[in-house]
Amino acid sequence: MAILEIRDVSKNFGGLAALGDVNLTIEEGTIHSLIGPNGAGKSTLLNVLVGLLEPDVGTVLFKGEPVLGKAPHEINQMGLARVFQTPAIFDDMSVLENVAIAAYAARDGGYAFNVFETPASAKPCIDLAKETLNDVGLFEQRKVIASHLSRGDKRRLEMALCLARKPDMLLLDEPTAGMARADTENTIKLLQRISDKGGITMVIVEHDMNVVFSLSNYISVLAQGRIIAEGVPDEIKGHPKVIEAYLGGETEE
Repeated sequence: MAILEIRDVSKNFGGLAALGDVNLTIEEGTIHSLIGPNGAGKSTLLNVLVGLLEPDVGTVLFKGEPVLGKAPHEINQMGLARVFQTPAIFDDMSVLENVAIAAYAARDGGYAFNVFETPASAKPCIDLAKETLNDVGLFEQRKVIASHLSRGDKRRLEMALCLARKPDMLLLDEPTAGMARADTENTIKLLQRISDKGGITMVIVEHDMNVVFSLSNYISVLAQGRIIAEGVPDEIKGHPKVIEAYLGGETEE
């Protein structure tokens, strides 16, 4: 069953076609990777999905509902969350406070201060935050100020913020960028655990092919703003169009 449907999406910047008639279907419960050379349009497509960019033409349906025209926070409330390449966390707060804020937002429908909050009413959100931190391997660091975390742990904390909102889909933009190999391997294991736990579909934009081939159920390849190949990992590894695209030396995105 499709959870996300992208139909005939195009986006131009001046005379440059960043996306051209992109058609893509993401099946519920899968890990679907989006790969391609620099400048292929991957980030542009993610920005369309989360409401940061409006395409010139096309349709995007999430769980059967139109996405285009909605504000980013409205799309997030629909159950579509994005983990950015640069972690978006509250640096001056503790790890637990970061995730608790996300849990409150999931309960209340937004990041708003509730003057009627009591310890008893807050407990379910705190418990959810602790459970989520345990899931991502950060429970022991729950009292640490977020800015003191390593790069890899900051990425895990941002994932925890997204997971605390109980999304149906995670969009992960270069989840292992800049990580040491050990952190990368830990992130692969974390994403696999999240997927195995069930209930969350993932779309991963990633340059590290070890990450892509370790995690993906299905892969779509973008080049010059168009989907040029799709298939399971074994079908993509030696695909002639994919090899040609990566050797073509497109410009930086």
